[in-house]
Amino acid sequence: MRRRGAADVVRSAHSLITRSIGTSILRGDYAAGSLLPSEGELLERFAVSRTALREALKTLTAKGLVVSKTKVGTRVLAENNWNMFDSDILAWRLELGMDRRFLGSLFEIRQALEPCAAALAATRRGETDLERLRASLDRMDAARYDLERFTAADLDFHLGIIEAAGNGFMQSIESLISTALTSAFTLSSPVDRPDDHERSVRQHRAVFDAIAGRNPQAAGDAMCAVISQGARSAGVLDDEKTIARLDLRAYGG
Repeated sequence: MRRRGAADVVRSAHSLITRSIGTSILRGDYAAGSLLPSEGELLERFAVSRTALREALKTLTAKGLVVSKTKVGTRVLAENNWNMFDSDILAWRLELGMDRRFLGSLFEIRQALEPCAAALAATRRGETDLERLRASLDRMDAARYDLERFTAADLDFHLGIIEAAGNGFMQSIESLISTALTSAFTLSSPVDRPDDHERSVRQHRAVFDAIAGRNPQAAGDAMCAVISQGARSAGVLDDEKTIARLDLRAYGG
């Protein structure tokens, strides 16, 4: 067994401090514009080295949660400065519990990006991409009354589309999709009801068929339907509302 060295200890302490302060900010323990406790107070609270503390504050700064100024201290930034695509921030929000406003925002950004990803996938997918999507669909279909298996298969389907789209910027939303699906399924899971399960699989299969048929508009429309249904099931979209269809014909060239 490898012995832990000084670098391992610093990384462990760094992770502990980053998560503790980060979740405190997200929970509202520190209001926007307020100062974090002084370096001395934080060192005493966490019982860590100055190096570990300063590295943790640098990480929180990179996430847009705080800003440090000499002779002033470390100030908490307002939410509009936070990097909402950051995997840690998304994980912390999920851990703390998401309200429907935040979950609705997740669905809105998915609405803005995933239909375009599906359209791109329809023009760029290869046979390996189709094999992955087909396998994910089969696992979704087989995962009756098994939320964990269904969620894993559903997530793999959506991430497979992002991969097939071949756009590096879109790949940065993988954590967001994972968080949105996990949160939505904690509120309402399609595997709990046979009719909902069948509808979910059918809607995802429509996305697959359009991608396989190299039809970008149909792929985008089908993805809109998937996201819209997910938002309704999670209670963040009224039944009478729907997501506007996007004109994705430009992606057919």
